[in-house]
Amino acid sequence: MLNILILVAHADDEVLGPGGFITKLAKKNVKIKLAVVSDGKITVRNKFVDNTRHLFSAAKQLGINDITILDFKDQKFDTYPIADIANAVSRLNFDPDIIITHSKTELNKDHRITFEVAKIISRPKNNRCSILCFEIPNNSFWNQKTFKPNFFVDITKEIKNKILSLKKYKNEIKKYPHPCSSESLELIAKYQGFLCGYKYAEAYEIIRLYDEHLFYLKK
Repeated sequence: MLNILILVAHADDEVLGPGGFITKLAKKNVKIKLAVVSDGKITVRNKFVDNTRHLFSAAKQLGINDITILDFKDQKFDTYPIADIANAVSRLNFDPDIIITHSKTELNKDHRITFEVAKIISRPKNNRCSILCFEIPNNSFWNQKTFKPNFFVDITKEIKNKILSLKKYKNEIKKYPHPCSSESLELIAKYQGFLCGYKYAEAYEIIRLYDEHLFYLKK
């Protein structure tokens, strides 16, 4: 059985990025853990927002039961030594075979730091660990960097569940054409499907992928 760690910066990233893939993985003989680096509370807007309750509801919709909130302050990851964040993830005692996390191309600094943490904890000392990166809608574009996917997942059967999961985040879902809208998620999945020949797809960048993990996922 594979251990798959979904390592995200903020509550809702697990839906906006790999929500379809998670839904698909939850149907397989794998063990999935969701680790949210932030505390799920947003204080940088005009009003305080707590997404923790919605996080558990959305994760359940995706098929995740093992969830940990690491409690680092939202949009302030750069004020912590990166070793502190990496050690917090390591203390979860979850030895991942695959880490699914943010892309290094994204504008949000919390996202980029989370990617760096994934690289630190996945160094192949005792265990080979694959890394797949996703993009949060429009984050790379706003950073004037190009997300270059080279791995595609068919989510034609999972797109509806991904959108249902996003709707659990009452504080975060927006009206189209905002990228955090259900219409935008569907359009992005259509576009990524267009790139690779699926009706709906999610796109990932392979940082490292071992053959035993790839062939296990294809079973």
